[in-house]
Amino acid sequence: MYDIVIIGAGPAGLSAAVNTSFLKLTSVVIDDTQAGGALIQAYPWKKVDYFGFYEVSGKELAEIFVEHARKNGVEIIEGEEALDIKKLDEGFEVITTKNSYKGKTVVLATGIIGTPRHLNVKGEDLEGIYYYLKDPEGYRGKKVLVVGGGDSAVENATALSLNGAEVYVAHRRDEFRAMVKNQERLFKTNAKIFWNTEVKEFVGNKKVEEVILFNNKTGEEFELEVDNVFIFIGSVLKKEFFQRLGIEMEGNFVKVNKDFMTNIPGVFAIGDITPGIKRISKAVYEGEAVAFSIFKFLKNPYWGKND
Repeated sequence: MYDIVIIGAGPAGLSAAVNTSFLKLTSVVIDDTQAGGALIQAYPWKKVDYFGFYEVSGKELAEIFVEHARKNGVEIIEGEEALDIKKLDEGFEVITTKNSYKGKTVVLATGIIGTPRHLNVKGEDLEGIYYYLKDPEGYRGKKVLVVGGGDSAVENATALSLNGAEVYVAHRRDEFRAMVKNQERLFKTNAKIFWNTEVKEFVGNKKVEEVILFNNKTGEEFELEVDNVFIFIGSVLKKEFFQRLGIEMEGNFVKVNKDFMTNIPGVFAIGDITPGIKRISKAVYEGEAVAFSIFKFLKNPYWGKND
């Protein structure tokens, strides 16, 4: 039996594993795809500014995190999806698609599992409409519409434009939500921005060929011919997994206390599934913090009694 079974091998889960290894607690990290989280699964090309790392790619940073964890003896299991968590007389059993793992505690660090948020407009099921950008160089010379106004939309639009795509951005408000630095980068490109603009319909024969847009201030409609569309308007958390376990939710997040413990004693949650900003720094901090919370939970040290 491990001291901790960690579900999710992104920055939060890997940070938790590394820091628990410093405390001589045994752990195993399980991920349904590849270790590294969204950095490597969704944004391998993206340039990341993380303290101490200037504009490294998501893939490079993810590989550094994974290597650091493995050098500290962290056991990482890839390609196994967690299906259920059962309470035992002592600890828990995490059942995956291939195996089961027993731990005295469980850390949920799954990230925003589930599906990207859809616009739910006519024609959204046409080919050529995407919710992730794996390779911005693959759209050179293409006419591309990016929908959204957060960091993902702005960063992806910038990458597409810098790699030779003809980029249009449709945002339903008159200003972006993205960080100022990301906005400045986009404004320096040739991308054209449609403010106060929403999608009414996608048109095409099997593949998207045209988008009908409308200005939500004036009501004016206009058409835009496109080769591809990228929609970045957030993700929808699949609450079913957590609710089936009896974990209390706080809106679209898992509810935790100051020690990152859920309403189930011994089950903790960190990273993007907990309230707060969705940043690598938050995930890494919570991974370290939860390691000490679990140490206190399992070992009951004298210094933990005054918290």
